[in-house]
Amino acid sequence: MKKVRFTNGIQGKGFAAALALSICAVGLSTYAAYNGAVRSSVTPKEEPYDDNVFIFTEPAETVNAEKTGIPKETAKATEAAVEEYAVPITEEPAETALADEAGLIFKSAKTVPIADGKVINPYSGGELVKSETLGVWKTHDGADIAAPLGTAVSAMMKGTVTEVKNDPLWGVSVTIDHGDGVVGYYSNLDTNVSVKAGQEVAMGEIIGQVGNTADIECKLEPHLHFGVTVGGAWTDPMKFVED
Repeated sequence: MKKVRFTNGIQGKGFAAALALSICAVGLSTYAAYNGAVRSSVTPKEEPYDDNVFIFTEPAETVNAEKTGIPKETAKATEAAVEEYAVPITEEPAETALADEAGLIFKSAKTVPIADGKVINPYSGGELVKSETLGVWKTHDGADIAAPLGTAVSAMMKGTVTEVKNDPLWGVSVTIDHGDGVVGYYSNLDTNVSVKAGQEVAMGEIIGQVGNTADIECKLEPHLHFGVTVGGAWTDPMKFVED
């Protein structure tokens, strides 16, 4: 009787199963290795932190640094063009400077004490002229401005009244310090004076009226005797206020 052997069949099936498992293991190992390689190439590697390492950025001045490659001639030409078309700015003086005969400079607004008056006896400028009242030759250090009695007399400039008096020669007189060395003398006024010593006055402010109180010029028609000194020196009062 012939015997049937099953050993080889069982062994063949076991070998096939082992081979299949080996192939799966190799496949899994290959996939794991490939996946690890991909992850390591994508995911950044963390570096250990070091307190002694400092990172410096480039200073801002580098951004605004002068650029090279621009010809200097072009820059000079541009500067020249700007200078050529530049409009100079000049400052105009607020007031006109007046040089008086004493060589001093004075700036201010002025007005004639009697606007419609007529000069009947001008400033002599140091020259001797004959006095109609006294009959002698003497200098006339002011200007006589004729006007009817009672005509208003105003301050030629702003200032401070320093004296109001009845002078034995020049009659009722008002002296005003106009500042900067300028002093105004208003004489032959009426006794009705509108100001007092120490009072501040504005340019054009009425200080009195034309009178007939100056004995030294009593033979002249009613008038204001108007005198001006600058730095202590007599000057032409009409030229001073009109220039």
